[in-house]
Parts: sequence; C-alpha cells; structure tokens
Amino acid sequence: MKRLLTSCFGLGRLPVAPGTYGSVPAAVIFDLLGYLGASPVTMATVMAAIILAAGFICVKFAPSVIAATGKNDPGEVVADELAGQAVTFLFVAAFIGEFTTGQICITTALGFLLFRLFDISKPWPIRKLEKFPAGWGILADDLLAGVYGGIALLLCYKTGVITYISELCACGEDLPLGVVQAVILGIVQGATEFLPVSSSGHLVLFENLFKFDPETPAMLLFDLCVHVGTVAAIFIVFRKSISNFVKNLLSSGKYGKNLTEIYQRSPSVHILVLAILATAVTGVPGILLEKYFSAARGNLKVVAFMWLITGTLLLITDRRKKTRMGLRRFGAVAAIIVGLAQLTAIMPGISRSGATICAAILIGLHRRWAVEFSFLLAIPAILVATLVQAIRDFSEISSGSLPVVSVLAGTIAAAVTGIFALKLLIRASRSANLKYFAFYCYILGAAVLLFYLLR
Repeated sequence: MKRLLTSCFGLGRLPVAPGTYGSVPAAVIFDLLGYLGASPVTMATVMAAIILAAGFICVKFAPSVIAATGKNDPGEVVADELAGQAVTFLFVAAFIGEFTTGQICITTALGFLLFRLFDISKPWPIRKLEKFPAGWGILADDLLAGVYGGIALLLCYKTGVITYISELCACGEDLPLGVVQAVILGIVQGATEFLPVSSSGHLVLFENLFKFDPETPAMLLFDLCVHVGTVAAIFIVFRKSISNFVKNLLSSGKYGKNLTEIYQRSPSVHILVLAILATAVTGVPGILLEKYFSAARGNLKVVAFMWLITGTLLLITDRRKKTRMGLRRFGAVAAIIVGLAQLTAIMPGISRSGATICAAILIGLHRRWAVEFSFLLAIPAILVATLVQAIRDFSEISSGSLPVVSVLAGTIAAAVTGIFALKLLIRASRSANLKYFAFYCYILGAAVLLFYLLR
C-alpha cells in the first residue's frame, strides 16, 4: 500500500518518464475545475489539499520505498511531483481572478510545462534541497520547482502572455475549434485509442462534463481526421512488422500450390485469414447491434460500470504468467474469441485494445503476438468505422468547416500521442504491468459512480 500511494496508484511504476505522469493528475484536476467554473478560492483550496496530502504521503512513506529499492530517490515515488505541480497552480489560483475557457486551457498547459522544466533542470538551490534526509529531500526539491514554476506562470499571466497565446490559438468560445482545444482532443484521442482505458468511455465523460456535442458537422469532420492520425501511429510503431508481413504475403506462392497448404505454411497468410475472421465476427454483429449499444452513450453510470469491468479484466490478465503460444498454433477458434472480445468494445467503457489483448493472452498467445495481432485488427476496425461514419454522416460532415491549422494540429497531436501510447502499452503488456491501467479504470469508474451517489 505504501508503494502504491507514493507512486500515485501506479503512475510512478510506468516504464517511461514516471515523473511526468506523476504531475498529470494535478494538471487535470486544475483544468477540470476551471472548465466547471470553480471559483479561484475553490481552486486554491483543492490545490492546497493536494499539496498537503501528497506531501504527507511522500514524507511518511518514501523512506520505506527507499529501503525496499536501495535508491535515495526512487523513480517510482511521484507523490513529490504531484505536490510540486499543485504548488505551481496554487500561485495562479490564489493571485488571479476568474479565468476564461481559453485562459484556463493555456494556463494548464503552460503551468505543466514550466513545472517540468524547473523540475528537470533543477536551478539553484533545488539540488541542495535533495540532501535533506529521507522523504524530505525527495519532496523539498519539487516544492521549490513548483514555486519557480508558479512565479513564472504568474508573470506570464501578468504580462499578458497567456492572453496573447489564447487569442493567437483561437481558444475562445466564439470559434468552433481552436488550436489548443484541437491539440488537447487529439492528445486524448491518441492516448485513449490505444491505452486500455476506452476512448469511447472518455468521449461520453467529456460530453457530460463539458456539454460537448460530438455530432456537430465540424466535430464529425475533426473526428475523422484524428482517426487518420491514430492509424498513422500504428503504421509508424509497427512499421517493421507490417513491412515483413507484406513482403511475406507477396511471396506466399513459395509455400505451396493450393490455399490450404499456403495457409498452413505462410505466416502472413495464416494471420491474414485469422484477422479477416476476427474482423468479420466483430463487424457484422457490430453493425446490426450498434443502435442498442449506442444507447449506453447517454448513461454515464453504465460507462462507469464498464470501466470497472475493463479494470478487472486487466488485473486477471496480469496474473496469466505463462503465455507461450506462437502464431502458428493460434487458430480459427482463438481468432473468433478475440473478435468477440473486440465486439464488446462497442459498449463505451470497454477498451478495444484492452479487450483484444487480454483475450489473446488469456487464450495463451505470447504477449508480444497478442499486442501485434490486436493492432493488426485495429487498422481495419478504425478504417471501416471511419468509412461507415463518413458515408452515414456525409451531408453533415460536408457542411462542417474548421480552421485548417486546427485540423492539422489535432491530427498530428493524435499521431504523436498515439506513438507514445503504443510504446507504453507494448512495454506494459509484455512485462505484465497492465494492472496500472486497471487502477486508472477503477479510480475513474468509482469517481463517476460516487459523483452520482452524492448528487
């Protein structure tokens, strides 16, 4: 439990840049409070509470983690980053009045970047504070980095930099989609499309929190573009595997003279047939049952329960240690099971990547091949869904208009974020660390259910 708390429920155990992930919750909470219209007093109070809670956890429990790992500043301890990031936002919440939508967006992004800059560069006397004993040394340097970040952010606001950037990026409410909003939506799409946390569930959450309407012509057009970005991420990350797959497929004639023999001996033909079978199992029922599943989009409580199911599935999968089945032993029945797992992801809150990877691993497929087969299925799944949407909503999409720079910014953000998300998922799944995404799903689902109970 001590290591779980100091790592902010597993964020510090992620394999890439754990300190950056540890800073994210404070930024997300600050941004949500701003969008929900919270007063500066409320925002400052929440940030102060985060500082006290994270600081207490760091000082109280970090020594145990130090003893367990043998490191003076274990990378998995990120409660200090959470506290330091909250200090940065405490400055602007305490000294600035109400924020506009564009300003809160810019303030959050700039505050996050400034804190990370000072935390990484460690200007004087931050390094000296690291010499404090036990958890105090881990915490103190980040608190001072947060102070530096808060002062810099406050100066940006007072000198009009934030207002200028807000206007430059068209973050006001009068435009259909500004650059900053497009980048944020692209980042969310790129991350949630691939990480096993359900992109459709997050879309429903955004719709309810921000009264966000994804069915407007402009947003339908934007959605199509960012999906192109996520598909591009798949091709970039798996470029070697895809290249080898295509080369082997084009030379499949050398494996035999009839289709049965080629299927049995050619790895690419074997996987292609199974991918087509799994896609058909998903696609046909998915089209027929879509209207029944889509009814869940209006019920965030149902989505919250689906997040809990996704989290449980991820935890169960991590306990499956021996997964040695190769692709040659992966047959039609297994492909049908994975296809059915992908079908369940039509329900918002069930992750497509999570469901397919977990199903393949639980069947016994080697973790590496489970990930690659899952995203081989993702290419036609995303492209077909995008094509169906384009045909179905053609008249609405064609009437939508967005600034070209916003569309490009969102698409690039989705592609870049998707690349990082895919690499993170690959490392997490191969090392049986899907449980950290399970914790995220549990926290998110429980928070939504608690909100409805208290309301």
